[in-house]
Amino acid sequence: MKLELLPNEILIECLVYLNTFEIFYSFDTLNSRFSHLIRNTSIYLNLQHIHKTKFSRFCSEILPEIKQNISSLHLSNKDACGQINAFFSLYLLDGYSHLQSLALTYLEEENLSQLKSILPLCTSLHSFHLNSSQIDDELIISVLPLGHLQKLSIKTLESFLIYVQQPTIITHLIISKCSLEQIRYQLLEIIPMLQYLNIKTITRDKQSIKSDTNHRAIHLKQLIIGQFRYPFDAFTNFLKKTPNLRSLTFTNAINDQKFINPNEWENLINSSLFNLNTFKFRLTCSNLCRDVVSYNYNRFQNGFWLDQHHWYTELLTNNTSHCIYTVPYISKSFELEENTKRSNYRSINISNIFKQVENLTFIYNETKDYSSFYFPNVISLKIQQKKETKYLQSLKSIVNLSNIKHLDISLYQKGSLSEELIEILRESSQLSSITIDPIDLKLLFNDKELCLYMNKIIKKLNIHKHGYYLFEDSNQVATFCEVFSNIQQLRCSFKAPNYIIFLLKRLSKLSTIHVYLRRISDRNLFYSLVEEVFRDCNYRIRIKDLRSNLMKLSIWIDRYYD
Repeated sequence: MKLELLPNEILIECLVYLNTFEIFYSFDTLNSRFSHLIRNTSIYLNLQHIHKTKFSRFCSEILPEIKQNISSLHLSNKDACGQINAFFSLYLLDGYSHLQSLALTYLEEENLSQLKSILPLCTSLHSFHLNSSQIDDELIISVLPLGHLQKLSIKTLESFLIYVQQPTIITHLIISKCSLEQIRYQLLEIIPMLQYLNIKTITRDKQSIKSDTNHRAIHLKQLIIGQFRYPFDAFTNFLKKTPNLRSLTFTNAINDQKFINPNEWENLINSSLFNLNTFKFRLTCSNLCRDVVSYNYNRFQNGFWLDQHHWYTELLTNNTSHCIYTVPYISKSFELEENTKRSNYRSINISNIFKQVENLTFIYNETKDYSSFYFPNVISLKIQQKKETKYLQSLKSIVNLSNIKHLDISLYQKGSLSEELIEILRESSQLSSITIDPIDLKLLFNDKELCLYMNKIIKKLNIHKHGYYLFEDSNQVATFCEVFSNIQQLRCSFKAPNYIIFLLKRLSKLSTIHVYLRRISDRNLFYSLVEEVFRDCNYRIRIKDLRSNLMKLSIWIDRYYD
């Protein structure tokens, strides 16, 4: 059946799987029916990782006509310096009467004054996500409308507990850091309907909280905890207040041996967690001997875990730590070291064990058998090699290279770069981003075949190395610009600002650049030079002082903006 023959209801369901830009640039001018349809449905607008040209044109040509239909908006300053400020400057959120979800990542100080006036007007917000380590979220929390808010993601609880005094209707909460006392004695009082709680780190509070009320989380169904800096007994006392918990995810570097004792978990589940049907964990031990960990791992292989609940576990060991985990492995990141060993009691398809791993660090050992490892969905691969040995066949046996989008070879062995790297580039059909040591990069310039491959596929390049400056003269800059003439994003270090001007003139497709360099004495002169380069372009520039003699320069460029 042809797409245009589908009824509107089905078309709308199909459009959910496309991003906003694909929808408008593919269907808006197709015919009047499609144009009317996409302009009169709820719009989920995600502006992360967007090229400045697309951002500018979308905001000027399309956004004015559809802003009333935006129900979800995600803005980010990452790799797009000043995006949040630019968006708010163009169109204030008071015009978005249907906005229900707002996510702001890599927020900066300059955004706070705008948000202070804009957020109170977003009275229909059901979901608010804030992710930024650079600011204190106090000002945001103080003006955040809570009337309809059900999902909230913030850095800490301090400001929230200060400004929110009455019970809310929030059901989903994500926190980067808080204390157990804050949860038990304060949080559950003002979020009594909490169903989903995700906390990266639960750590001890410096100031004790005194309260006679120990609230129960009777509505909590799903709990996810990263680091837990309390003893196991404190953990069990907390979970006893969650009688209706159905799903528990726990990824802790343990300091209490009880955490790897299956009998302790079995007693807790049988006595207090009657509704628990999903239990995922990764328990890492660095201060316990292998025999102790292996003994406890063997005790997980009984009827309660295997037959009654079907919670299967495996053991990972290396020279520095041991890890007991449920399968599939729950973390998105994995470091496959030279001596990493996997132990298991059941025959399980290895393609499913590490299917959730997206970021893999591969440290090659020529004597190691890799047959027990396979990572089918890795998109970011970091290769570390200490010896000049052939590793590609081993790598291909454990990773599906066709899924790789980013390659980090910043800790690669210099002498073995070219030959195996070319083969990786050939087989990694989605690869567009690479991180490499600038010293190694200079060596690669002599390999013409490799340079051709990198010129063709690499769009994002990171060659920043603290204390090292890549270019010594303009000839090296010219060579770099020739090899990487198609890059759109660049992160690097320079000794002199004049090289930056040279790059900006030569790299015609560059959209984002982050440069670490020595502090510029005459910034007005530098600004005038940049303005001369971009006299026909729309761009945003920011300079941030990092230390007494070091600064970071970021520029977000639209070279084709009219």
